[in-house]
Amino acid sequence: MATPKEIDCICSAIYHHDDKLLKDEPWDEVLKDADVMHHTFNDLTKPVKDKEQARYRALRQEFGLPVQD
Repeated sequence: MATPKEIDCICSAIYHHDDKLLKDEPWDEVLKDADVMHHTFNDLTKPVKDKEQARYRALRQEFGLPVQD
């Protein structure tokens, strides 16, 4: 069973996951990054959304992948 603090953390991450241009709490950022990875790495034929561009480039760089423009 999750503690109230864990529940708050999960709810915050879910609430903020679409705010890709804003910086939030660390667990919020983990979910945002996972969301961007799913959107972009899952189907490379789809264009990267404008609001996800900066996060996508940062993730590619962090993973040692060539940064694409």
